[in-house]
Amino acid sequence: MSDRCFPASFSSSLLLTAATAAFGLCLAVPASAQDALDLTAHAEGTSTSSFSQELPEAPSAVARETSASAAAGDAPKMAGPHDKYIAPGQSVPKLSANDKFVLGVKDAVSLFSFTAWLVDAGYEQLTDASPNYGHNSVAFGQRFGAGALRDVTQAVLGDSILAPILREDPRYYKMGAGHPFLNRVVYSGSRALITRTDGGRTTPNFSQVLGNLGGAVLTNVYYPQVNRGFVQTAETFGGSVGGSALGFVVSEFMSGFLTFVHLQKPQ
Repeated sequence: MSDRCFPASFSSSLLLTAATAAFGLCLAVPASAQDALDLTAHAEGTSTSSFSQELPEAPSAVARETSASAAAGDAPKMAGPHDKYIAPGQSVPKLSANDKFVLGVKDAVSLFSFTAWLVDAGYEQLTDASPNYGHNSVAFGQRFGAGALRDVTQAVLGDSILAPILREDPRYYKMGAGHPFLNRVVYSGSRALITRTDGGRTTPNFSQVLGNLGGAVLTNVYYPQVNRGFVQTAETFGGSVGGSALGFVVSEFMSGFLTFVHLQKPQ
């Protein structure tokens, strides 16, 4: 899901961001332990692919069909180089700068993103929230267009431009139904602030946060005058970070929901 911005007061946005950061710290220690385990295995000349597949936030290396089960066709399905969301057990390729650029653009204009723009615009229309265009049908169209432009800007800046420069992996690795509900909520929400490098190490999600910040700053070009300026930009940025966290949470549980309502076959 692309980075979403939802209406919120400045104070509540900061509280949500702080809470997400606290969640992320809870998961940073286990991830660090995984890094140490990977280094130990490397020193001993052993493969760490099984560990990286078990840890949702740890990207795997390009799958090599060397085992008997892989030769028999039992290996996990390989994700595509432009897939943003990785299912539990999926093997993933390493991403080039071009792969990340295409991934960011593809996710920015996906059907899921389009749905989020509609929901955001509808909520803002009902509550007359920022951006303050009014209540008529023209205002709804303006809100939809502004939300689409903001989200596309954030996704392209974060995934397509900054992730290659900072060597961060922009993909989201799902924990899946085999984990406790609260753990999945905490993990998914924290991905707005924590990610993995191309080498698999835990790192602050600089590309995501800076992409949100850049998108918020650029709203000063096309938002109404009342929604411009430092305070309004800070409010938009806080809402974007919170919206990114919410987007990852929704992505974590979406497959289960679609299966529950019989719109998707069980994975």
